[in-house]
Amino acid sequence: MLIDKLKYLQGYVKIRLTGYAPERFLNLCSNHDILIWNLEYEEDHYVFCISVRGLKRLKPILKKTRTTFVILERVGLPFVMRRYRKRKLFFAGIVLCCGLLYTMSLFVWKIEVNGNLHETDSNIIKFLEENKVRHGLLKSKIDCEEIEEKLRAGYEDIIWASAKLEGTMLIIDVQENLATNQQAAAKGEEQKLPGDLVADKDAVIYSILTRQGTPYVEKGMEVHPGDMLVEGKNPVYNDSEEIASWQYCVADADILGITEYAYEEQFSMWYEDRSYTGKERATYGIRLFNLQIRLPYLSRKFTDYDRITDEYDVKIGDSFYLPLVLTKEIHREYRTEKKKYTEKEARQTAQEKLNQFCKELTEQGIQIVENRVAISADSKNCRAFGTIQVIEPIGSRKETEIADTPGENREEAANTDASREN
Repeated sequence: MLIDKLKYLQGYVKIRLTGYAPERFLNLCSNHDILIWNLEYEEDHYVFCISVRGLKRLKPILKKTRTTFVILERVGLPFVMRRYRKRKLFFAGIVLCCGLLYTMSLFVWKIEVNGNLHETDSNIIKFLEENKVRHGLLKSKIDCEEIEEKLRAGYEDIIWASAKLEGTMLIIDVQENLATNQQAAAKGEEQKLPGDLVADKDAVIYSILTRQGTPYVEKGMEVHPGDMLVEGKNPVYNDSEEIASWQYCVADADILGITEYAYEEQFSMWYEDRSYTGKERATYGIRLFNLQIRLPYLSRKFTDYDRITDEYDVKIGDSFYLPLVLTKEIHREYRTEKKKYTEKEARQTAQEKLNQFCKELTEQGIQIVENRVAISADSKNCRAFGTIQVIEPIGSRKETEIADTPGENREEAANTDASREN
């Protein structure tokens, strides 16, 4: 590949050799270190390629072997330069284009984010823009190590980050912490201070397993928001079986409660149905930096249509992106027709929406016990309403109030009595 490029830069010709002793001509070229390639024999002559420098050394060999040649093709940069030597604007355009490409190579035109699962690309790119790292920034002003530190400091779930420049791309590779590790870290933060578990909704206790703390409820008890479930302190008794002090901790328990979710969904029996006509129209445009240019419509504009937009980045090679984007918009025409559900169709649609709601609850780890939703339909509306009884984890954390120990209270009371007697 490199040799072919060097041959093109030096220039070469393809010639047809005829005469009395062409084989002797080839031998003499070999003896004089004149390189020829792509040698082919055609009927009574030879066709091959030779460099411009080698062509100038053929005169004595041609005379000695009584052969002649005809140039079939001229290939290479010297011939292109000679052909367009009078077109000064052409060469000026080449120089200008090379200058623009070099200038473009000094900036970052694309930011690519890899490895992120929880955080979206747009959020990370927005975070970088807030820290003055954006598209169109000079590569010399980008500090990859600083970007890595800011990403780790700005996102708690990013435990590793790498930034590197390739061509006109800034490539950000991140690794996020697992959800279990995030929960453990959050739990570790909470464990710095004693905490209680209190009810966060109306429920009936289904089961309770206490690992740490003092439970206040048992199976079958009814609780309301704010009621104490597990207190984050344990009593310490003295020899007289009296409470001498409190041992504080972070309440930890698995508590399941029977709760209810109210459900209500209503929609009209009339709806608009879309039917696509099969007609499509494509429009094109370009985006240069932040300037969007759309080509004018060449066909009749649709009244009702869906629009699908595709964007194609302009690049040279794999990593040399340019601040130019080609856009293509496809408009698909449709017509709307007003229709009415039958009672069966309306009930089926309402049931599908209810099933979707129950599916979302199940995906959250909530167990459905009983479905008490009724579906009714009349000539105007279809309505689904009722409650869904479920079993789910309950309880929220609350900081434990530090109480005085009973011994301290008795000592304070004794001091108060003595002062009164004096």
